[in-house]
Parts: sequence; C-alpha cells; structure tokens
Amino acid sequence: MKLALIRQRYNPYGGAERFVERALAALVAEGVEVDLITRNWEGAPAAGFRQITCDPPYSRLLGGRAARDRSFAEAAQALMAQGGYQITQSHERIPGCMIFRAGDGVHAAWLEHRARQLTAPARLAQRLSPYHRYVLGAERAMLEHPALAQVICNSRLVAQELQDYYGLPAARIALIYNGVDTAHFHPDRAAARRAAQRARLGLDRHTPLLLLVGSGFERKGVPALLQAMVRMRRQDAQLVVVGADRKLAAMAQR
Repeated sequence: MKLALIRQRYNPYGGAERFVERALAALVAEGVEVDLITRNWEGAPAAGFRQITCDPPYSRLLGGRAARDRSFAEAAQALMAQGGYQITQSHERIPGCMIFRAGDGVHAAWLEHRARQLTAPARLAQRLSPYHRYVLGAERAMLEHPALAQVICNSRLVAQELQDYYGLPAARIALIYNGVDTAHFHPDRAAARRAAQRARLGLDRHTPLLLLVGSGFERKGVPALLQAMVRMRRQDAQLVVVGADRKLAAMAQR
C-alpha cells in the first residue's frame, strides 16, 4: 500500500504535528510505503518514509497567508494526482484528499464564535479578510469534493459542526478521540512530580494552579481564560500557559 500524509509544516507544540509524527512511525513499522508531503518538516524525526518538500513561491506582500496556503494546496494536489496513492490523508484543507483529519476544527464555526467577541469594525475586517475567505472556500471545496471519503474528528463538537455548517452526512464522519499514553501520563508520575514542579514555580501545595497547554492562544481561548482569572474569587490562583503563539512572538520582537 502506498499512502500520502499531508501537513504543511512542523511545530513541536502542535497536536496535529505530533499525531502525524506518531502515525508515520506506526505506518512505517507496519511496512506501509508512506510519503509525507510538507512545506517544512525541520526538527521532527524523519526515518523510514519519503519526505516530499514542496515550497512554491508566493507573494508575502500581496498575498500573505492566503497565497502561502493556496500555493501549497495546489502543489499538494498535483502530487496527489501523480503519486499513485491508494490513500491520501490531509491535515490541511485541500480539495481532492480522500481522508481529512479535522484537527483544527471547522473554520466557519470558529469564525462565528470569534465574531461574538469582536467589535463591529473587527467583525467587518474578519468578513473581508482574504485569508479567512480563502480558508472558507477551501474548506467547502474539500468537503464537497467527490474524492473525500471520510472526515476524522476528535470531538463530538467538531463532528456536529460539520453537519450543521456543511450538511456532511454522519456516515462520512469518524469520531476518534485522541489517545493517551497511560504509562507516561499516569497518576503516580503526576504525584511524584507535582511537588518538584510547584517548588520550581515558587508555589506551595495549597495554591490553586491552572494549566493550559496549546498553541495559537486566540483559538485556544487564552484571552477568555485571562478574563475569567480576573473574576476569580481566589486571588491567589496561578495560571501556567504552555505553548507558542506567533502573534505574541512578533509583539515581543518589537
């Protein structure tokens, strides 16, 4: 069997990237011939599979993110058509893939949720955004493409949104929850490490501690969480956020 996995770039903090990384290792161990179609996979293990790097040029000034994603999608579509694959699984919104893993959710639903928190000018800017308009178009084109056989979701929320926003039949949606390594994430390991981690943060064992793990802070709800922290009755509560955000990094560089 020859299979293609598609993910535009590697982010060591990203859940989708970790999924692809582990799926690659498992498929290779089963003797499957696997191609990874990507723009940039630096920093990740790369053994036992063929990496096809396609980084077509695009205009950062005139096209920005929309041009970047469109150029990669067009290159990936050409590779899917020429590769002779029995299965193509994409983690990007690329029309023509056979299986799509909706690890980033439904963009149309997220924009609607996000709009509720925006001012009127910001909502208008969101509606007119070339990037969001591109993603919405790509999302619809992919979900309506005849090649699409299955969409994998990791939550009932996303599965329901696919039906609500695009009328995708339930038979074409597979709900597969993210797995948990119970040997690594075991209560005994947590108990052994909790005291050391709290000491490193300068917290005693009675201080309430909240943890959020995720990249892309706006999408993951960090602003709303900070607002909730302000309203908490326990003023001694502490919050730890683990992840990365490109907008925050850009602000720090300024």
